[in-house]
Amino acid sequence: MREICLAELDKTRPVLVLTRELAREAMTKVTVAPITSTVKGLSSEVRLGPDNGLDHECAASLDNVVTIPVTSLGRTVGFLRPDQERDLAVAVVLAYDLEVSLLGD
Repeated sequence: MREICLAELDKTRPVLVLTRELAREAMTKVTVAPITSTVKGLSSEVRLGPDNGLDHECAASLDNVVTIPVTSLGRTVGFLRPDQERDLAVAVVLAYDLEVSLLGD
């Protein structure tokens, strides 16, 4: 399952870890989507909340993806639910204006 961890960015905040788990062991950096309580309703956001281990409704912003040192990751606070993986895929496609069709469209 895709982890939600605390990370040191502009401040300590939760992030959705995008780098696949098997690759993380060999990597010195990981790519993450910052999670914010300012939900704008953008198609490039993935809505998250208490079901994901977070305190309140919020969103992972795929418009603000960053790559950080793996040492900046803190403890795991939650996980993306399996039914949200498609939401994540759609948000990536829309954030980067990719002209691809997702399976099942």
